[in-house]
Amino acid sequence: MTQSILDVLANIRTVDEMVAAFRDERRCRRLLESMVWPDGRICPSCGYRHSIAIAGRSTNKRRARPGLYQCSSGECRFQFTVTTHTPLHSTKLPLRVWLRAMWLLLQSDKGMSSVRLAETLGVSQPTAWRMGHALRLMVAREHMLDGTVEIDHFYLGGRARKEKDAPPPGRGRKGQVKTEKMPVLAMVQRPAGRSPGTAAGDARATIVTGLSLRAAERVIETQVGSDTHLMSDEAKAFIAIGESFAGHETVKHASGEYARGSVHVNSTEGFNSRVRRTIAGVFHHISPQHADLYFHEIGFRWAQRVVTGSVVRKTRHGREMVRTLWSRVPPALQLPNVFRAATGRQMRRSPDGGIILKSTVAVFG
Repeated sequence: MTQSILDVLANIRTVDEMVAAFRDERRCRRLLESMVWPDGRICPSCGYRHSIAIAGRSTNKRRARPGLYQCSSGECRFQFTVTTHTPLHSTKLPLRVWLRAMWLLLQSDKGMSSVRLAETLGVSQPTAWRMGHALRLMVAREHMLDGTVEIDHFYLGGRARKEKDAPPPGRGRKGQVKTEKMPVLAMVQRPAGRSPGTAAGDARATIVTGLSLRAAERVIETQVGSDTHLMSDEAKAFIAIGESFAGHETVKHASGEYARGSVHVNSTEGFNSRVRRTIAGVFHHISPQHADLYFHEIGFRWAQRVVTGSVVRKTRHGREMVRTLWSRVPPALQLPNVFRAATGRQMRRSPDGGIILKSTVAVFG
């Protein structure tokens, strides 16, 4: 990515500056191409790094679309644009609307609901809903977590509504309304250091079928590297899983122990709280079908911070502690991290107005 593109994005701080930067469709296309292809154009079909621009060609008195390219590989010759094989594939919306939507979604600390996004952009609510899911699909990360990783379970949802004419509950568990809470496994990677400019670690979460060892193993073995130093509470499933990693330390919440020096899961607890506040305050409800997509967005926001310094604070008991100060990465500078893995992550509209994920893995780039 050229320095001029970074300068353009770095100068976008306010809504007025964003609207001015994303006002021209041709300029927006160049910005998007620089973010999707920071090292030059790549064919989304075969990954070949040489292509030619198709411009000024007349076919049946029709001119080719702007930004149309053809792969130079003799075996491929695939024609593509910057949105081909991305969540923006075959979009009917101008690219300036897409970039404005991405900026607005990243500008809010906890995101923006599809209703408010639709009002701001002047599009329909279903369209804004799919635009939000396009962002969530692009910010998903596949690399394994390493270093020191904290893991913890938490629940989302609440109890089912009690029927008006339902009989009163009997003794014990008889007649009780079953809960609709979803068990979630969260993983937070600690930052590599505390020096200014250090980026925050990644944070991820996914719905699990239960709190069993097998359910936790299926998630952790695909997300956390075996050379990781694991931190958890005293749950039996976590203690058994910890034997497979380079190191494993626990805190005993049941005994009132929440931190023992550097041994704690406070980062994961903070991320769990962020998930709950985001869902309760912005989205109000998420379906289990799309929950992981929302977790991708919340985890991406968690990681878009850098250390700015430290300060000494006193606790309510008078004990001095060193607190790390963080600063959020400006939303415009988050855009390159969003679009760098867009190729290969395809999303289509389903017949009933929902979405169908064609691929969740970035193929090239």
